[in-house]
Amino acid sequence: MLASLALMALVIWASQIYLTRTFSEEQKADAVRRATLYAGAIQSAMQRHAVVPLLLARDPILMEALRTGRYEGAEERLASFREEIGAGSIFLLDPVGRIVAASDERPREQYDGDKAYFTKAMASTGTEFSMIENEDGAFSFHYARQVVVEDQVLGVVVVTVDLGAHEEGWRRTGIKIAVTDSDGEILLASEPAWRSNSLSSVLAPGSEASLVRNALRSAQNTIGEVPYTYIGDTPYLLAEVPVGFRNWRLTFFSTLEGVRARVNGVLAMIVMVMALLVALALYMLSQRTRAESRRLQKESTELRALNRRLSDEIAARKRLEKNLKEAEQSLEQASKLAALGQMSAAVSHELNQPLAAMKTYLAGARLLLQRRRPDEAVSSFQRIDDLINRMGGITRQLKSYAHKGELSLEPIDLRDSVRAALSLMAPQLTKMPVSISTTMPSGPVIVRADPIRAEQIIVNLLRNALDAVSSRTDRRIKILLVQGEMVLLSVEDNGTGIKDPDKLFEPFYTTKRPGEGLGLGLAISAGLAAELGGRLVARNAPDGGAVFELLLPRDTGQSQAAE
Repeated sequence: MLASLALMALVIWASQIYLTRTFSEEQKADAVRRATLYAGAIQSAMQRHAVVPLLLARDPILMEALRTGRYEGAEERLASFREEIGAGSIFLLDPVGRIVAASDERPREQYDGDKAYFTKAMASTGTEFSMIENEDGAFSFHYARQVVVEDQVLGVVVVTVDLGAHEEGWRRTGIKIAVTDSDGEILLASEPAWRSNSLSSVLAPGSEASLVRNALRSAQNTIGEVPYTYIGDTPYLLAEVPVGFRNWRLTFFSTLEGVRARVNGVLAMIVMVMALLVALALYMLSQRTRAESRRLQKESTELRALNRRLSDEIAARKRLEKNLKEAEQSLEQASKLAALGQMSAAVSHELNQPLAAMKTYLAGARLLLQRRRPDEAVSSFQRIDDLINRMGGITRQLKSYAHKGELSLEPIDLRDSVRAALSLMAPQLTKMPVSISTTMPSGPVIVRADPIRAEQIIVNLLRNALDAVSSRTDRRIKILLVQGEMVLLSVEDNGTGIKDPDKLFEPFYTTKRPGEGLGLGLAISAGLAAELGGRLVARNAPDGGAVFELLLPRDTGQSQAAE
């Protein structure tokens, strides 16, 4: 308990030092801001009055008054200027130094030729500033300038700067401020007793009775507290800023009442929190034994419940592993069936086109034999034999889906593939009127590809285009072959366009009615294009319809050799 009390006293003492220093630094920063505002007000007043003599020296009313000796209009003019700018006094002197007109009740004909503002103005052609110490120790501030007409000095206009209002405002608000010149002499002060003194004498230590206070001040500085400035026995925070006029400086004395109130408030809260912590510690010590026994009993109960949960989780995990193994076996069997179904659908789709062509050629051969034209019938049988070889190539390709061997590529002219595909599609093209325009280069377009795969892709694209334009009366299909860094084969139709581009190349996706298609042509074509090192893309044409583009790498060496 004694150690706790000593620790609490140490915490309170250290907190008091820290808080006093922290709040004092904040108070000093605020004092600097306030001092800057007061200094700015004085600077503004001095600058505002500095331009008045220049304006009045050029005023025609004042010039005319000094020339004619009639000063009624001049006095009204000076009074109006004084009211507008808030000057202390504005008066006019003749070349001898007598006051001839004034904005206040200043005696007329009074001789001021020996004043500093008159002598400085007569010796200079600009606006001169002067300070005169009055009998009560206060200073009066003046701006003076010659009134010159045609190189003749008619008189001097003097503007008195009234800074007494600032002093009065400082006294009313109860703040302490002093304005000093470059030598440290006090020019303005909130305390009348400070006049005719220097700032150093006001801040000088007191008599022998202040030795104890000086010792305490040294001790405070040693332990790191903010140094204070004492006026009498009252400490202040000193903030000194430049006024911005003739090396004047403004010193603001900030009191510490706010700092002490804030420190006392925080210390009271600290003491209250410490008291609550002590009470809480005593309460916790009294409950410690009882809580420990309850904790042990609760832990034993929780351990038993945990053992039961672990047993249940082990049994559930075993059941889950058994079900997972059964699901894996079912999924493997379903995958095998799905692969078999997809292979069967692909074979059916890819063999459908050659079978249709064979049917057409057989019908033509039968008709030729009936007409006793066997030579032409032999030609049809030859085409049927070519289609049988093509069907064998297709089945070999479909087998390669399951056995990913290396693909045998050879240089081919893609123009020949386009012509072969058009020939293969001839039976379907004769069934409906369709306009097919083909644009191909005059020279070879060499790519490295498998001939059957290339023809198969083109046939699928042409078949897709025929299906797209089947519902239109003006059926048009454009085939464009372009050779650049890549070889581009474009098949464009004027059908209804692509409705769902994201699913276009998915297997079994089709927009046809059931029984009209399996939705494998584009999926197979995209796979074949990837095997050949290219890609198949699709987009909607600007004028309607769809555009399918086959991009294949160009065989540069073979192309150059052909050229």
